[in-house]
Parts: sequence; C-alpha cells; structure tokens
Amino acid sequence: MITNTEVKQNLYTSLKELGLTESEANLYLTSLTLGSVTIVSLAEHLSMPRPNVYKVIAGLEKHGLTKFSERKKQSRTFVVEPPTVVLELLRRKREAMASLDQTLVGSMPDLLALYHQGETPTKIKVYEGEDQWNKIFFKVLDEAKDKIDFFGSADAFIGLISWETELEWIRLRTSKNIHMNSLLTPGADAATLVQNDKLQMRTTRIFQGTLPFVTGFMLYANKVIIWQPKAPLAVLVEDEYIVAMLRSIFAALWTQSA
Repeated sequence: MITNTEVKQNLYTSLKELGLTESEANLYLTSLTLGSVTIVSLAEHLSMPRPNVYKVIAGLEKHGLTKFSERKKQSRTFVVEPPTVVLELLRRKREAMASLDQTLVGSMPDLLALYHQGETPTKIKVYEGEDQWNKIFFKVLDEAKDKIDFFGSADAFIGLISWETELEWIRLRTSKNIHMNSLLTPGADAATLVQNDKLQMRTTRIFQGTLPFVTGFMLYANKVIIWQPKAPLAVLVEDEYIVAMLRSIFAALWTQSA
C-alpha cells in the first residue's frame, strides 16, 4: 500500500514537472495539508517572511494552482486548487509535448539537412521508393574507393531489388576492384553469398543476433546509407562523426562474428 510520504513525493514530482520552483511546490503541499489558512499561519509553517510568501503565491497563480487574488479582501485566507487540477494541467502539458514531439519527428529530415557537424557540412538525403533505392545503390560504386562495409539482412535487401540486380551490382563492383565486407543476418540469400565470396571479392560473416531485423547500413568513403527495405527508403548521411561511430560499431561486431 502506498504511504502518505510516497503520495506527497509523487505530487511533488508532478509539480516540478509543471515547472514550479521548489518554494512553490513546498507551499502548495503545505497548504494542501493545512487547508484554508491565513498568510500569517502559512508563513509560520514555512518559516518564511510574509512578503516572500506573497511572491510564491503569485507564482502559484501563474500556474493556475490558486485564485488568491480573486478572493474578497475580508476573506483573504489562502487555499490551493485541488490535486485534480494538478493532474489536468499535467495531462495538458504532456499532450502538448506529445504533439510537439510528433511535429519535430515529422520535421526531422529538414532539420537534419540544416545541421552541420565537424570540418565539413553534414549532408542528409532521404530516398523513397524502389527506383530511388536502386539509383543510390548503384551510385555507391561511383564514390566508393577500395572497400564497402555492409551490416544487415541480405535476404530483405535482395528480396526487394532481385538477384538479377544484385548480380549486376556485384559485377560492376568487382570490375572496379572494390572489396566488400558483409556482416549478414542468417538467411538463405546470405548463405548463397557466402559460397561465392572469393569469386565476388567479398568477405562474409554471419551475425548471430538475438532479435531478427530487416534494416541495414552500408559504409563507404565518408558516407553511410541506412537501408529500410519495407518502405522502401534509404537515408544517406555524410557526417564524419556519425560515420566514425558506425565504423567503430561495425568493427566490433565484425570481430565478434569471426
């Protein structure tokens, strides 16, 4: 059973989430316990000078947790709004934050496009649809130098583009003398690729993760592409710090899968 102390602590946390200062939260809790009380009595309980109490009350009024200034002069005892008002204010704030969060998520591609990091400007571009997917897939070969690292599901990837497209891409890659390190989740297509590693200038290792997934990322030059075949969409990121982080993650998983 929850104790009175825990109830007060939960209410205090909620008040702080609403933006109340420590003094405002403490005054609210004290007044809630005392009920309707004079300012003199409230000041004594809080060990606070009366001018300061009035300042804190003004803060509570701004948060909608008391209507002290509206009370008649002859009955200026102080009382706070009930905890149900705190709950309603908290719900409104969380709804507003959830709405803002959705708006921010929807604007993230545009915001990221404005973001700059490191020595060179960060560039982010989203490719949607199968045609755009294939376009950026083959463009990788125009920009890659001597190596491409891939981590993800070959079965999901090839299931989208077809084996015919995959083999054409491999042919072009080998003609450019670009080696491929592939860290793949288990699957039939992954097993087929393993069998042809030497012929196709590729080193493949199987990642034994605990949860299946269909996405993947490809590292080349100073860029990374995050592949999501279900939409399908591909997110191209050119950022030295993001690429360095993903190279470190890839290297660690590559070593673990040896």
